Order: sequence, then structure tokens, then C-alpha cells
Amino acid sequence: MSAPVGRWLLWVVGAAVAASCIAAVAIMGGPDAQRELRLDQRRAHELQQIKREVRDYWEANKRLPDDLPALAAQPGVALAVADPETGRPYGYRPGQGSHYRLCARFATDTGDERRRDAGRYGMQWNWRHPAGEHCFELDAGKPAD
Repeated sequence: MSAPVGRWLLWVVGAAVAASCIAAVAIMGGPDAQRELRLDQRRAHELQQIKREVRDYWEANKRLPDDLPALAAQPGVALAVADPETGRPYGYRPGQGSHYRLCARFATDTGDERRRDAGRYGMQWNWRHPAGEHCFELDAGKPAD
């Protein structure tokens, strides 16, 4: 009698493990989705660093830098100015006064239900973005966040 009970228990435990794995993939996404999320978090982090350097440049020079390569070439500045996956330069467009735009192409939508917890993983709410090309309207004259 213990052999049928043991087999039955083995099947139940196996089914529970399989269901847990399927649920985890459904909730978190597969390896490709996780990779896309990590790349987007890196993009947002690099844009945050660019924003800090643009603000520092503005405070020192009372003008915006002409472009990101010129900003990155400043002494003491170590800055990623291109997408970590494609190598395509981030978009930067100086505007009037201290206003400018920073743009990147994102793989994920942080408004997506599965991405709502992005803040727990280092993405600040003011860096939320849709999938695809997105620009952030920024002001270098504004105090740090």
C-alpha cells in the first residue's frame, strides 16, 4: 500500500513544482524579458548619470554642453553616452536656457502591469517610460532630485 501512496505523492509534488515554475515565468517573464528589463534599468541609470553631469556642467558654465561626447570628454567625467546593447548614441537636444531633452530607445514599458515594481529595482518613478523611443524633458537649472 505504501508504493501507490508514494507514487501519488511524487506526482503531486512534481505537479506543484511544475505549476510553480510556470507561474514564475508567467509573472516575471522568461530570460529574454528579464534581460530586456535589466538593459532598460541600465539605460535609465545611465540617463540619470548624464542628467547629473549636465546639471554640473550648467552650474559651472551657465550653459548646456553642445553634445554628449563633449560632456563625456570633460576632465574627471566617466560617462556612458551610448546604448549598452546597440551602441547607438543616446539622444541629447539642448533647448532654451537650461532646458534639454534626453532620449533613449527602451525595450519595456514601465507602465506595464508586470513592470510596476521597477522602482524596487532602482528605477526612480520620474524615469518611467513606454517601450520604444522616449525623450525626457529636463531642466539643468532645477535643483537635484
